[in-house]
Amino acid sequence: MFENTRRHIPAFCPLCVSRCGCEVVEDGRLVAIEPDPSHPTGKALCAKGRAAPALVEAPDRLLYPLRRTRPKGDADPGWQRISWDEALDETAAAMRRIATESGPEAVAFAVTTSSGTAISDAQPWIDRLINAFGSPNNCNAWEICAWHRQYARAFTTGTGIGTPDYAKAGCILLWGHNPSTSLLAAATRVAAARARGAKLIVVDPRHIGFAVKADCWLRVRPGTDAAVALALAGVMIEQGWFDEDFVREWTNGPFLVREDDGTLLRAEALAAGGEGFVAWDEGRRTAVRYDPTTRDYEFPPIRLGLSGAFVVAGRDGPIACRTAFALYAAQCRAMSPRPPPSFRVSMRTRSARRRGCCGGIGRWRITPGPGSSSRAMRRRPTERSRSCTH
Repeated sequence: MFENTRRHIPAFCPLCVSRCGCEVVEDGRLVAIEPDPSHPTGKALCAKGRAAPALVEAPDRLLYPLRRTRPKGDADPGWQRISWDEALDETAAAMRRIATESGPEAVAFAVTTSSGTAISDAQPWIDRLINAFGSPNNCNAWEICAWHRQYARAFTTGTGIGTPDYAKAGCILLWGHNPSTSLLAAATRVAAARARGAKLIVVDPRHIGFAVKADCWLRVRPGTDAAVALALAGVMIEQGWFDEDFVREWTNGPFLVREDDGTLLRAEALAAGGEGFVAWDEGRRTAVRYDPTTRDYEFPPIRLGLSGAFVVAGRDGPIACRTAFALYAAQCRAMSPRPPPSFRVSMRTRSARRRGCCGGIGRWRITPGPGSSSRAMRRRPTERSRSCTH
């Protein structure tokens, strides 16, 4: 009888940001990846993590450096195996030569995706190499699920999305996000929060995953997410459900926008001149300049205006303006969640005790009324689907 030589080694899966805890099954080679329920993120593994042995043991996987010995146009590249020292020396020599001839910015570094490889463990060291070399060119491959989470959010708020505190959340909103297939560590936390009583809202055109278990499922048409977001923001603005002080101090909401051409008013267009953008100080009843280089106003404003219309003295005459926040609020109001008067709304409400975040509306359908376009949107309940349940 052969002795069982298989070992179970505690580890984690590095193939995405979820970092799911797991056990590596090893028998002289990688045999399998199994969940490790004792790990905080190890209660489940996705198909990508379980396929790790196939990646490691792939017959065409590169295990050592290769040098091309024939021109790129040749049908046979003539790959020749070289040592790691040779590969590093040749690469370093080529990089130094290009930097000497054309500057370090002539070199672009290409980094593979962190959503399907283990490169993220080495990403900080690669970034240090790029910075030390002096190149601003980092061609980083990201999947769709990662770009909005990191870059789109950073462009908007200055930082990527943090880790939600699901354990203390009373209401969880999943917008076009199905963690049960893409982020199992989050899915287990969402399920636990749901089990203890947290409300779950899902915005998704598909009735799958958490949408099936949601307290409120918003079935949006693909491509209409922006309209839904503006409508929700409009309700929040109308009800005062936002931090006005934060909007004044940390956003460009107070910046003035010219009514004649729709561009942000620049200080050089003022009669007093200057540089940067312009806001309106309601306390002093005067325009105040904002310097983007110092990230501060020319003097501490008493209270920046967020709404209303203003006329400021311009170099070529009076300039009519509105604040950026006022224009944003107007756009939100234009996307009101209330149906227009030309629509007839048929709905069946649930009992008062079951009313909740969506007013207890059960099945409903919007049909065109008199004078409305025949191409107007129609909504119908899907089989056994519910717009909102509580």
